[in-house]
Amino acid sequence: MEKQTRNKAALRDSVVAVIGVILIAANTRSAVSGLSPIYDVINHDVPLGIDARAVLGSLAPIGFVIGGLLTPRLTRRIGLEWNLVTLVAFIAIGHAVRAFATDWTVLALGSAIALIGSGMGNVSLPPTIKKYFPHHIGPMSATYITFVSLGSVVPPLIAVPLSESMSWQFTMAIWAAFAAVALIPWFLEIRSGRNSGDPLGSVSGPKLVLTKSPTAWAIAVAFAVSSIAGYGMFAWLPDIAKDVVGMTEIEGGLMLSVFAIAGTPMALAMPLIAERIRNVGWLAALGGLLIFAGFGAMLVAPTVAPYLWVVLFGVGPLLFPLSLVLINLRTESTSASLQLSAFTQFFAYSVAATVPPLMGISRAITGSWSIALAGLALSGLAAGWSAVILSRNNTVESELVAN
Repeated sequence: MEKQTRNKAALRDSVVAVIGVILIAANTRSAVSGLSPIYDVINHDVPLGIDARAVLGSLAPIGFVIGGLLTPRLTRRIGLEWNLVTLVAFIAIGHAVRAFATDWTVLALGSAIALIGSGMGNVSLPPTIKKYFPHHIGPMSATYITFVSLGSVVPPLIAVPLSESMSWQFTMAIWAAFAAVALIPWFLEIRSGRNSGDPLGSVSGPKLVLTKSPTAWAIAVAFAVSSIAGYGMFAWLPDIAKDVVGMTEIEGGLMLSVFAIAGTPMALAMPLIAERIRNVGWLAALGGLLIFAGFGAMLVAPTVAPYLWVVLFGVGPLLFPLSLVLINLRTESTSASLQLSAFTQFFAYSVAATVPPLMGISRAITGSWSIALAGLALSGLAAGWSAVILSRNNTVESELVAN
């Protein structure tokens, strides 16, 4: 009877953890993808010039960088679960601040708070999977990455009609409430005392010099290529659709949703595939090739098949789920997973932070998106180097020991 009770408790804890992971994953992109489609709606109340939009677009990777820097330190101090509660609170508070914005600087402040929380979520989810589901890394990675993708798809799809029928402030309040719901399972997990004997959640371990690991750099570069495409498009795709293809505001929002939707099947499949094949280098090479082809086609023939081009460079960031699952598959402990997650995402989002403002500057100077699209296309070629390194199938610990 006692054993049966323990089994039921373990099952309950696992279900709560699954729900908690899913809810955090679903909230990590709403602060990004739910804003750019309604810039023109917000502009009626809060003037947003191209400078303001460039700043707002660059906040996502900057927030992710800051969140990535905070997470390892905070997690070692208060434990993984309280870190998860903290990041969810940041996301909810940030959306709430946005809802009360009367000028673009307050909108930027709320965005920064929410995006720091999102960045903490990005770094925290891989070690959470490693800790709670060590024997199901592939399926659970596929699950949470799918919900990250869905969290990118739904906000731009409904943001414009919801903001026009109600208000953009109401839309921000909806995202805040949805984020607050994600607090519940982690409070339940903490209350259950499951981790009372392991308060730091196995996240303390020897510090790794990841700059000496080729595999760590390969994952970071692949992640950076995906981030360059992703955050460049979240910031500017609706404008590119209007200026280059001649689409309406609503069609531009739809294009952004198509971009996000295109990556959803890969989010589901990539962790499962990566766990089962030895040479994941081919997957990295494929992602880079699709990014090169999609942006290249949008540059030279934008009106021929724009939705197809968006699908191509939308599938190309299969590098994103691939990188996330490799953070766990190419490490041997939760501590190493946390460190590699922070290293990878710090590098990737630091690079990606420069992309939205550079795209805006090039558009302002040249009057076209040609330079921006050419740069995005060429970024896909960097994934080829990652493909070569990842084909060696090393863990970061084995490389560091060898050095």
